[in-house]
Amino acid sequence: MKPALPETWIKSIYTQAEAEYPKECCGMILGPKGKSGISRLRPCKNRQDDYHARDPENFPRSARAAYFIDPRELLEIQKEIRKTSEEIRIIYHSHVDAGAHFSEEDRRIAISEGEPTYPGVDYLVVSVIKGKATEMNLFLWDREKRDYRESSSARERWRISRNESELQR
Repeated sequence: MKPALPETWIKSIYTQAEAEYPKECCGMILGPKGKSGISRLRPCKNRQDDYHARDPENFPRSARAAYFIDPRELLEIQKEIRKTSEEIRIIYHSHVDAGAHFSEEDRRIAISEGEPTYPGVDYLVVSVIKGKATEMNLFLWDREKRDYRESSSARERWRISRNESELQR
């Protein structure tokens, strides 16, 4: 069973997604190494526009339609989690004016040579419509299908209503 996200974390992710609109936001949820549970939220900076400006052939999308965590920030996170005995549990990002689905671009980044790029890591996608976060869905690796699938379990899926304070699990 996946641990439930604390309400304050859901609100923090929604706040980040709305603040970074009309660009995609991104970040990670970390947990204690070798144990179940989650320990902290780690927002990241979406550097997609910087890379798109420097190399539009390899980075054809803007930050409105993609996210990219700078390799230097990923290295910094790896150093942090070694010191704190944590590991990455979930990578999250938002979709701008689109649903909280796992897109073909998400799959391209999350799967390498038929295997997860980050084994054991799930993906959380947040929908932001006209600047307002509307829902989030969790995507888990399906070994049989060799693809990410939307979680169907109420314990693994989170949604927020249009009413900012009314959370539903």
